Amino acid sequence: MQTTSISARFDAETLARLDEIAKGLGKSRTSIIKEAVDNFLDYDFWFREQVTKGLDDLETGKTVTHDQVKSTIREMGYDVD
Repeated sequence: MQTTSISARFDAETLARLDEIAKGLGKSRTSIIKEAVDNFLDYDFWFREQVTKGLDDLETGKTVTHDQVKSTIREMGYDVD
């Protein structure tokens, strides 16, 4: 995959934290930043998809009541009251 360089500005505290992680993992700043951005994007896309699915379920009436949720949690062995 072809890559393109970009620049970003970080405060000293963030850079220190980034360097600590990079050193601990034996990786470069760049690889840590890339991994962090990739993870954020993966999560953000997943989250938005889940919200859309939830809204679709709401529109089609695929919902459960609060009491149904509490009952299910009780069946799992937890006290919810």
